Amino acid sequence: MHNNLPENTLVGINRCREILFPDAASAPAIRTFNEWMARRYFPVHKIGRRVFLDPFEVRAALDRRFRINPTPA
Repeated sequence: MHNNLPENTLVGINRCREILFPDAASAPAIRTFNEWMARRYFPVHKIGRRVFLDPFEVRAALDRRFRINPTPA
């Protein structure tokens, strides 16, 4: 991560998206990120009505889900 956040920091949805994808041009759309959240691609922490994400957990989950393994030639 590029930011100096301590591990296990909970942030809002938009802030997490900004941390994970600092370049806005290559970041997924907000609608896509919300769809991934709805499909449980990464863990979500609900406190009351608020939804929080841990950027480290989200990065690890997205790395596992979207990893492309090389095929032997």
